[in-house]
Parts: sequence; C-alpha cells; structure tokens
Amino acid sequence: MKMLIVLILISCTCQAQKIDPPPVKPTAQWRMNNNKWITGGLVFIAGSAKGFNETLVFHYKVFRKKFPNANHQWYDPKLSWRNKYKNRDPNQSSKFAMSTSAFIFTTDQYHLNNFIGRSAILTAIVIKIGEKKKPFKYYMYDLLYYTACFQAGFALTYYPFASWTQNK
Repeated sequence: MKMLIVLILISCTCQAQKIDPPPVKPTAQWRMNNNKWITGGLVFIAGSAKGFNETLVFHYKVFRKKFPNANHQWYDPKLSWRNKYKNRDPNQSSKFAMSTSAFIFTTDQYHLNNFIGRSAILTAIVIKIGEKKKPFKYYMYDLLYYTACFQAGFALTYYPFASWTQNK
C-alpha cells in the first residue's frame, strides 16, 4: 500500500507533455525594404496620374500655355472625350471594338491617366498581399507611408499648375 501511494505521488509530479518556453515576441520594426520601395513608387505614379488628370480638368488653360505644342485633341478633356467615336460623333458607333469600354484608355489622356493610376494601385495591392502577416500598427505605418507617396505624386503634377493660375 505504501508503495502504491509513493507511485501515485511520483506520477503527480511527472508531466506527459513537454513544456515549451513562452514564445519570444519578434523585435522587428517597420522599415523600408524592396517591397515598400516598389509599392511606394507605384502609389506615387498613381498620385501623379491623378494630379495630371486634375490639372487637365481644372487648369487646362495653364497646361495649354505651358505646353502650346501639345495635341489638344488628345489632352483637352472638353474635346478628347469624343475620340472614342467614329468621326468624333457620339451619335455614331465606337471608333473601334471596345473603344468605349475596355480600350478607352487608348482614346485620350484623361482615360490613359485613369488606367495608369488604377493599374499602379492594383499592382501595389497584389504585391502587398504576398507579404507576411504583421502587427496592426505596421499596417497603420503603411497607410501613412502610402498616403505620403500618393500625395507627393499628386502634388508634383498638380500644384505647379494650380499655383501658376493663382499667380497670374
């Protein structure tokens, strides 16, 4: 009986599973890497495309003064929207197959800028999806970084024309 009690007490101290030490939290920090340079550049391009579109729509007179030899049939949104139709007449059919839908980006600068901006953003998103999961605060840092990239691209293509309008 004494032996049985001793075995029971010993078995209570034995563990059936290995005890792992508590996991160590990674000390990694948010930092620039190749993915951020590439995706930041793509978001910068998207911001530039948006800024260029805003320039064409709201400051075309200034654009025309700065670039007098530009093809206004291509750049001026008031004229170029007709480029997708035969003989530039909206009452006629499309100029070529899908010129009013999938291939509209080939008809004028405004739609080309939209295509460039959206393609750049989507490419950046696809690259970001491939990254490993990270703490939530790093996603907030990414949001700030990409917002800065977009705004920098926008500012470089829009504000020179907008400020020139105010100075004249």
